[in-house]
Amino acid sequence: MHSLSATFHLTHHCNLRCTYCYTGEKLPVAMTYKTIDDSIAFIENELKTLETNRLHITFFGGEPLIEKEKIFYIIGEFSKKENIDVSYRMSTNGTLLSEDLIKQLYDNNVFVSLSVDGHPDIHDTHRVDAGGKPTSHKVAKAADMMLCHNPATNVTCVLSPDTAYQLCESVDYIFNLGFRYITTTLDYSADWQLEHFAILKKSYQKLSKWYVDKMLKNERFYLSFFDERIRSRTYKPIAASERCQIGTKQFSIAPNGELYPCIQFVKTKAIPEFMIGHVREGFDAACQNHLYQQSEKEKPECNGCKLEARCSKWCSCINFMSTGRIDKASPIVCYNEKILIEIVDKAADKLWKKRNNTFIHKHYNEDYAVISHFEITL
Repeated sequence: MHSLSATFHLTHHCNLRCTYCYTGEKLPVAMTYKTIDDSIAFIENELKTLETNRLHITFFGGEPLIEKEKIFYIIGEFSKKENIDVSYRMSTNGTLLSEDLIKQLYDNNVFVSLSVDGHPDIHDTHRVDAGGKPTSHKVAKAADMMLCHNPATNVTCVLSPDTAYQLCESVDYIFNLGFRYITTTLDYSADWQLEHFAILKKSYQKLSKWYVDKMLKNERFYLSFFDERIRSRTYKPIAASERCQIGTKQFSIAPNGELYPCIQFVKTKAIPEFMIGHVREGFDAACQNHLYQQSEKEKPECNGCKLEARCSKWCSCINFMSTGRIDKASPIVCYNEKILIEIVDKAADKLWKKRNNTFIHKHYNEDYAVISHFEITL
């Protein structure tokens, strides 16, 4: 059955000043309750149009917990709706979390993801507060509280050119904090140069040894840099119908009610050419179709690449962050995938030849994700 994904950008404000943040100036501009009500009505209408009752809501910012009352208001309003199956997610910097707030979020079935860039020295390189002070100590406290409530909490770790040399150490730090779901990503807006990729390659090689060692010890965990690339080899590449399909199956609602195709397009200063409507007026179908057609254009720079089917050249958000366009593949993705996939494939071959039981179940048993989640949360 089809589903609909909507992201509420509750505010442009944030109590951190992460150097790689793409959203712009941190202004105290929040979504009003009137805009929230209009958004809920708009979403209801879209569910009817798509003839589905499956809805995925994400709370985003700025820092969404600055507007925590509105999170629970939205949940309360959807709880009054009949026959809508809603799941909730939220991404937070963790610094505003308390024991009571975490409990309230989990009691309302909000899956909370935490941003941790690695061990304190690395994390505090880019993730500082509004006064430029470190935040790692607050995040470590939040990590302990979150893992007590949900051992399957996900961490998002952003890698920048100046932190690439510490990738393996940072992943190991996050793992030792207790996290078993680690989503790693590059800062695609950064100025990555060839010398950075040379450093990154060495870090991937070191991380490969870490990954193999953990698998041989039958540890259960998810590391996106490796597991997603292995998936692209063991299963068929992601089909167009399975992808986000920019601005169609998912959309973002800015604090003022403007609609955008994904989170990366919602900024303090609006980008009119990527606005696909407004919650009070509905979608601009012509703009939606134009962006989709631009996104799906053939990318001649990828012609002849044997890894084309396995890379994320189709992600309009990454392409936009890297090139400012959605019809041009990111050169950062290109360099990264060519380096990473070769290293990942060698690690996978090594584990396959050893007939490592955990590796085989992880990548060839369709029920593994559910079983692993259950065992981690016990």
